[in-house]
Amino acid sequence: MKTTQGSDSPGKGFYLGLAAVVTLIGGVTLVQDRFLGRTLSNEQMSQAALVLGLLPDKFGTWQTEHREMSESEIRQTGTKAYYSRVVWQSRGGGQGTVMLMCGQTRELSAHPPTVCFEGVGLTLDGEAKAVRLPAETMGGQEGELMAAHFKPERGVNKNPVFVYWGWSRDGRRWEAPSVPRLSFVGAPFLYKLYVVRDDTGRSGTRQVEVCDQILKEFLPEFHAAIDRVAAEQSVTAAN
Repeated sequence: MKTTQGSDSPGKGFYLGLAAVVTLIGGVTLVQDRFLGRTLSNEQMSQAALVLGLLPDKFGTWQTEHREMSESEIRQTGTKAYYSRVVWQSRGGGQGTVMLMCGQTRELSAHPPTVCFEGVGLTLDGEAKAVRLPAETMGGQEGELMAAHFKPERGVNKNPVFVYWGWSRDGRRWEAPSVPRLSFVGAPFLYKLYVVRDDTGRSGTRQVEVCDQILKEFLPEFHAAIDRVAAEQSVTAAN
């Protein structure tokens, strides 16, 4: 995928740290390893990776700039493929970060940002809550995401952020279970989504509006890519 840059790009200073750590729940891991069906898992995850490869560098009113995941992030999260962009609007002033990953269920269903961000000096500010988002925002089907504010620890030179995150088995129905490792037992793969917005000034309503707008314009592109890969697979199978 090409990287899109322009004079309006927020530059390196706007990159929002997204890290991940892995914690295993022994019994669940055992169930997944023995009964998942690795061939099916690998095939479906490969198709999911193709979907992410079709996502555009621009979507709706948003310009983007590519953000690389580190090798350690990829390894720790079991990520097969990812789409990670700093996004901004040339008009309207909205800025944020979108990260969409697909990968192994047992790793990708591990710790949410409430743990991950602590590793980069951000701590939960208030309570993380599951929020229901309407079909209009979620690309045609009502969904649920976790939402939380994070603030820098004392002495850490980082901006506070507002974050949405959640998981999906099929890319259309988004869930935010309290214990995702248990909720997604048996899933051959998962998508994991983060939408992050700078929270400086803590004008919370504005941050939520920006994140909702990103979702509203990004998810239809994602769904179109899912449909395209499915159609191509059907043609291949028919031949």
